[in-house]
Amino acid sequence: MNDLELDSELINFVTNARKADQVWALGADDEGLVVCDSNQFDDTDVLLLWDSEEKAKAQCKDEWANFTPVAVSLDEILDDWIEDLNADNALLGLNWNDDNVCLEIEPTGFARAIEE
Repeated sequence: MNDLELDSELINFVTNARKADQVWALGADDEGLVVCDSNQFDDTDVLLLWDSEEKAKAQCKDEWANFTPVAVSLDEILDDWIEDLNADNALLGLNWNDDNVCLEIEPTGFARAIEE
C-alpha cells in the first residue's frame, strides 16, 4: 500500500468504527484473540481489528476457522487496551484481508485518530 492508500484506509476504518461505536476482533473460547506477526517489523505482534462484522467473518477460515467475530466497543479499546498494547510494543492491524495485508498502526496513533 502506498501512503495515499494507507491514509484512505485509516480514514475509512475510523469513520466506520465511529459510526458503529465498535470494531471487531476474532476470538475463540480457548485461543483468545487473533494476533499475528507484523509484516513490517521484526518481533512485533499485531492485534487484528476490522471495521465491520462482515469483514471479520470473512477471515474465519483456514487457521482461523475456529474463531468468530467479537464486537469490541471503542471505549473498551481506548480505556483498557491502548495502554497494554503500548506496554507490549504491539501494533493494531486494521482490516486484514485475503492478501494477508493490513494497515499496521501504533495503538496511540489509533487512539488519536478515533478521538479527533
